[in-house]
Amino acid sequence: MKLKILKPKESTLVSKITVHKTGKLGFSKGAMEQLELEANKFCKFGMNEEEDLFIIVSNEKDEETYNIAKAGDYYYVSAKALLEDDLNIDYKSKNTTIFDLFKTENKKIMKMVKRVISK
Repeated sequence: MKLKILKPKESTLVSKITVHKTGKLGFSKGAMEQLELEANKFCKFGMNEEEDLFIIVSNEKDEETYNIAKAGDYYYVSAKALLEDDLNIDYKSKNTTIFDLFKTENKKIMKMVKRVISK
């Protein structure tokens, strides 16, 4: 039997956005690096025809962008209305909602895949 041996890959930082009980979206260190949040201070959220969710980062503000705020080493977006009205997420519940981020062809656009951790 001939086997192809799979080599260990370098560990990468987890790239995710966590919904906080305050209605903020908090970025993990991996997400901060992938989205280059030091340079990109604004973001938009969008859906495709299949209703997949995406985040688009930018260094320019317009009428559709959310501000990416910074507190210490921590980046976040205040998004109560987005969470409640557009995404139907009860951010005050005991469950934790996390969006795992996945690359697309455009490095400024990341696919957001929702998962809920029940407590």
